[in-house]
Amino acid sequence: MLQNNAVRTLQYDSEIRVAQQPSPSEPRVYDSHISITSQPRPEAPRIPLPVPIPTVTGSRTLIPLSGYDCLADLPSVHIEQTFELNDALTGVSSENRYVVRSPLGDAIFAASESSTGKDRLVWGADRPFQMHLLDKTHQEALVFRKKLALGSLCCQAKSLEIWIPPGNLLGKVVQSPTFMQPEFFIEDESTRQLVFCVEGPVGSGLCCFCLPKDCYFKIHSGGNMRASIDHKWMASKSQYTTNIYFTDAKLTAKERALILGSAFLLEYLFFQTRF
Repeated sequence: MLQNNAVRTLQYDSEIRVAQQPSPSEPRVYDSHISITSQPRPEAPRIPLPVPIPTVTGSRTLIPLSGYDCLADLPSVHIEQTFELNDALTGVSSENRYVVRSPLGDAIFAASESSTGKDRLVWGADRPFQMHLLDKTHQEALVFRKKLALGSLCCQAKSLEIWIPPGNLLGKVVQSPTFMQPEFFIEDESTRQLVFCVEGPVGSGLCCFCLPKDCYFKIHSGGNMRASIDHKWMASKSQYTTNIYFTDAKLTAKERALILGSAFLLEYLFFQTRF
């Protein structure tokens, strides 16, 4: 899991300051006569710092700062990958890290991949991994788990599971064996039913290399458009970002979390360097 260096440094400095405080000395006794000119007064009470106000857009009065509930009422979220210097210098793939941001640029989640170096070297972007998402309170809000699968036509389809701590399965995203275009199904674990269908560009089929860097996926259920996912170049960021746009404002926080998991699966299957 990610560790906040700033928080650790702040806690460390506080412990050092407490340890360095001098012990209370003995009361001082005066031999000469002392005249009292003023009465002792109690110290002024300290005013606590105000609680930071979130700038995440939403229509609700109370916007939670923890868990996946902070996804509710957001019109869109944007996934940005943070690049490691080791990847650029050595060409060896390391564990990926991402920041999930709101439309205003606020960091909603910090995502960190957990995988082995052997899997990254052998399987590349198809590797199995766990993705841990931490919220603003530095607590784990979501966990994405991807197992090793060779493809929809090879015994087991590629899939990703969406979990919430301490070990509750929300749902999963499963690849469909289609030839003309990429297709995925998002399933709800509690109802064991299909809730969304994710469709990619027509004509790309099962080949991950056929998709361009800029592409578009639509998410629908019952013939109605519910959300969309695209991968575009952001000139302001000087990098590609994966963007989720929630077309249906009535989507629950749980449904948005499932869609967020599907976006991470698409990120690895289509937009990551293969090896």
